[in-house]
Amino acid sequence: MKKNKIILNTVVGVMMLFTFIGLSLITSGGVVYAVSDSTCAPGTICNPLGSTNTLNQVLNIIISTVQVIAGIISVVYIILAGLKFILAGGDPAKIKKARDMLLYVVIGIAIIFGAQAISIVVQTTIEQVGSGQQ
Repeated sequence: MKKNKIILNTVVGVMMLFTFIGLSLITSGGVVYAVSDSTCAPGTICNPLGSTNTLNQVLNIIISTVQVIAGIISVVYIILAGLKFILAGGDPAKIKKARDMLLYVVIGIAIIFGAQAISIVVQTTIEQVGSGQQ
């Protein structure tokens, strides 16, 4: 039992390391938007979000950032659920826990990516109401 915990903790540690490396690559690769504006003159109040001026743009930045982070975390948890299946050793209680964990991850992924669809519908509706279209 102790050997299984050591293996599980090692795998979790390695996955977290890859997660942090992946996040640093993503943020340096431009997926997470830069929030600094170098055109701001000294002594003036500047937009901390750079060229982002509308609520829709801010929401899109937040949703895309959360989706990237949630996607990475969900991959980690799917791998953990798979490890729990492997380490269950035929114990029905442990298999049920692993199956529940996998189900919760899939539900979480659906919620995260469904949030973008809901956001697009709400943004489109607000734009249509604001412009007088039907």
